[in-house]
Amino acid sequence: MSTLTIHAIESSVEKRIRTKAMRERKSLNQTLKELLATSVGVGLSTAADHREDFAEFCGIWTPQDAKDFAAATADLETVEKDDWR
Repeated sequence: MSTLTIHAIESSVEKRIRTKAMRERKSLNQTLKELLATSVGVGLSTAADHREDFAEFCGIWTPQDAKDFAAATADLETVEKDDWR
C-alpha cells in the first residue's frame, strides 16, 4: 500500500470528513480510504458494517424489559450434559 499526502484541504471539506468519521465511529484514515475508493469505483475488501441497520432497535428496552428477558431465557444458560453424549 502507498501513502498519499493531500495539502490545503478546505476547512469545510475537512469538517465534513471528520463529522462523517465520528458519526460512523470510524477512524479518519478509514473514512478517507472509503471515500477515495468509492469515488473511483473500487470497493474495499473489508466486511460491510451493518450497525446502522439496527440503530432503531438500540436503547428501546427499559431496564424492566431487560430483566424480564433475562428471566425468560435463564434456562438457556444451563448446559444439559446428557444432551451432549
